[in-house]
Amino acid sequence: MKRLASIDALRGFDMIWILGLEWTVRGFCKLFPGGTGWWFEKQFHHVAWDGLAFFDTIFPLFVFIAGVSFPFSYAKQVARGDSALKIHLRLFRRAALLILLGMVYNGVLAFKFETFRYSSVLGKIGLAWLVAALWYVHFGVKVRLGVLLATLGGYWALLHLVAPDAPAGTSPFALAGCFPGYLDRLGFTPGDLYCKLKVNGVLKPMLEPSGVVVSSLGSSASALMGMLAGDLLCSSRLSFNQTRKTLALAGIGVIALIAGWLVSLDCPIIKNLWTPSFSLVVGGYSFLMLALFYWIIDVKGHDRWCFFLKVVGVNSITIYMLKRIVDYKAISRFLFGGVASWFSDPLFIESLGMVMLCWLTCWFLNRQKIYLKI
Repeated sequence: MKRLASIDALRGFDMIWILGLEWTVRGFCKLFPGGTGWWFEKQFHHVAWDGLAFFDTIFPLFVFIAGVSFPFSYAKQVARGDSALKIHLRLFRRAALLILLGMVYNGVLAFKFETFRYSSVLGKIGLAWLVAALWYVHFGVKVRLGVLLATLGGYWALLHLVAPDAPAGTSPFALAGCFPGYLDRLGFTPGDLYCKLKVNGVLKPMLEPSGVVVSSLGSSASALMGMLAGDLLCSSRLSFNQTRKTLALAGIGVIALIAGWLVSLDCPIIKNLWTPSFSLVVGGYSFLMLALFYWIIDVKGHDRWCFFLKVVGVNSITIYMLKRIVDYKAISRFLFGGVASWFSDPLFIESLGMVMLCWLTCWFLNRQKIYLKI
């Protein structure tokens, strides 16, 4: 099955923000009076708790894209005659490697286990993808759509109705009383918890956004949505041409956005909880972005412009890990610090240099045909 350039380009578009492009935008805004705190500049920060900014869509889009890619990978495995056992072993191996790499990213090699955060972004991707992939391998589209709706509805009910240790008058969707945080504090998620709250002057660990509970429920819904999109793109029905696929992706995206807004009237959009409203809204956004990239690149054939993005997209995990190991920020400051000093704030030039250095690393790896495949 032909590899779709739009998927690599969209993954690269998503990844370039993770590499530091948001800092470049923030730095650019700081060059102008009132730039910091401007509505546009705020879009490149995570919201404090509830609500949504552009930067909050980056991680769930990556989870969605991981889902989109799986139907293509699975079809290849089936076509070459891989056994069910081999396919399942590959699924668990990939998830385990992502969890391990996430722990390395968080600093497990320092051996400071008393303060170590076992959960990670990569681990969350691995768990969410694994849950969705198992549903994909064993069931058809209709069942998986039912599972998706049941996951969103069931998680909504849990968040709304179950809050055992919530202080009186506290919303079940608040950090202090939410159900996933309660389970994390019971020890369902090992290690240090990322979200903390000051209680009686003491900073208390409250919630792990990348923990087992949230990863298995909220983010697996995003991966399932991606796999439904991948199914659509993989369809070989003669009556379902590229234009209709694009329209279907866009239509589903609009429906998901509307559904997410309606759900948010009762269940707030909260990234740290990956609430059902958040899953639907960012899922709708992801469908629309995929439709746009697919239409421009694979349908209309305008693909020269996206080389910059594809280079990053084909080595996304590699550069994510390298950026943790290699101090690109210091290298950029060394190379471009003089130019940066000409500006009222050096952030714009230094972060732009950091992004370009990361891109050049991806370009070199791509030129040498070096790819980290998990």
